[in-house]
Amino acid sequence: MWSIIGAFFKNPVFSLVADKTLGAINHHLEVKKLERIAELEAMKDVSIAQVESSERSLKDEWLTIFISAIITCCFVPNLQPYMIKGFEILKSAPTEILYAILIVFMGSFGVNILDKYKK
Repeated sequence: MWSIIGAFFKNPVFSLVADKTLGAINHHLEVKKLERIAELEAMKDVSIAQVESSERSLKDEWLTIFISAIITCCFVPNLQPYMIKGFEILKSAPTEILYAILIVFMGSFGVNILDKYKK
């Protein structure tokens, strides 16, 4: 019986199948290793991008809250006379002031949009 088993292991077809199987397993392990390395590198890049975007996001959040508060005040009956007066003042303001406000908003939100398109 041992001679049959020994002959089976010495068979060239068995050796070829064993080599191919071991090669496929080694290749699979290498691919998994490279995928894991790529995932770790991607996680580093994402962390850097999150830090960079968080530097700008606070300013954007404050501008969004400010504009939302102005719009909300327009719908509160007790504040509507003040809002109307404020908008009348803005209508009579020099165009340079309105351009300055526009530049602030475009600088905040517009630059972020351009950064996304650059990447």
